[in-house]
Amino acid sequence: MITVNDVRRGVMAALKQRFPNITVYGEEIRQGLTAPCFFVKLFPVAQDREVGRRYKRMHAFDIHYFGKSNDDMHGTAESLYDCMEYIEINSSAFRGVKMRHEIVDEVLHFFVDYDFHVMRQKPEAVKMQTLKQEGYIK
Repeated sequence: MITVNDVRRGVMAALKQRFPNITVYGEEIRQGLTAPCFFVKLFPVAQDREVGRRYKRMHAFDIHYFGKSNDDMHGTAESLYDCMEYIEINSSAFRGVKMRHEIVDEVLHFFVDYDFHVMRQKPEAVKMQTLKQEGYIK
């Protein structure tokens, strides 16, 4: 089963592959960051039960990019639309949806969601021990 950390690592790996010379932070940024850099923020994860053991899990991300100018940030946003469309998790591709971006207080915010289905493990059922069967013919 795919975990929340697997999805987070998949997003960060896609960023590192596309932008090898830019630092990617996955934890809280302390003072002293050097632009340009990315900060991957995971919004609350949600899960809805669908049928039986099948659940739909939703992961919403806000990728912050600390750039040097508006041109730099909009150019990076264009690359992010392409880069975040598919990420690889455990050798499978997952598609990003609801992508959008905005620049607020000189920081690019790129939003993307990864929604997919997960199956819970089947609970182990109690097995029948023995059966004695008798039959009669009339």
